[in-house]
Amino acid sequence: MNLWYLTFRNNWSEALQEKYFALRFAANAIFCALLYMMMVHFLAWNRLTPGVILNDPIQKFFIPRDFSTTIFSITYSCAILFILYIIARPRDFYNVARAFLVVFLLRGVFIVLIPLVPPVDTIVLHDPFLDFLVGENKDILNDLFYSGHMADLCIFFLCCRNLWLKAFTFLSAIAVAIMLVWQHVHYTADVIGAPFFAYICYAVFVKGKLQD
Repeated sequence: MNLWYLTFRNNWSEALQEKYFALRFAANAIFCALLYMMMVHFLAWNRLTPGVILNDPIQKFFIPRDFSTTIFSITYSCAILFILYIIARPRDFYNVARAFLVVFLLRGVFIVLIPLVPPVDTIVLHDPFLDFLVGENKDILNDLFYSGHMADLCIFFLCCRNLWLKAFTFLSAIAVAIMLVWQHVHYTADVIGAPFFAYICYAVFVKGKLQD
């Protein structure tokens, strides 16, 4: 905790000495938050859009089970730990927020361009955070390619320099990928495609800019 506090204090003290950094940081955070909320409501609106059911040969090996609580717990544990890590590095936070947002925006584009619907035996993934944002009576469906949970975890993994957190996020991503396919929430292509787009956003907005 002492090391984290020292890192937080020193990095923020240095960053705030840069002219207009605080203003740019706040504007970037607000802009990203607003667009994120817009995308969440777009996903809620898109839930009834017709689409195609894929023939996923891997998914056929799994009788669907409800892993919602486990997926939620793992994903948000990684998110909280990553936020605690990145908030102590304001310049990294600035760049990572943009990469995270673009991953989300690209996902919206592909959801429109590649309209898919989940298998008929899917078990709806309940996320208390998203349920709160869009309303518990609006199950978010048809937001398949590519997986948002996987993309988030991949961004956390790519943008982290702490080896313990990086290892935890990597193992978490593998576990969540398996459970998403097992629950028939996502097709195999959805979870395989997510790391590719996450890496593109990381390479454009973050790579080479991270502090040691």
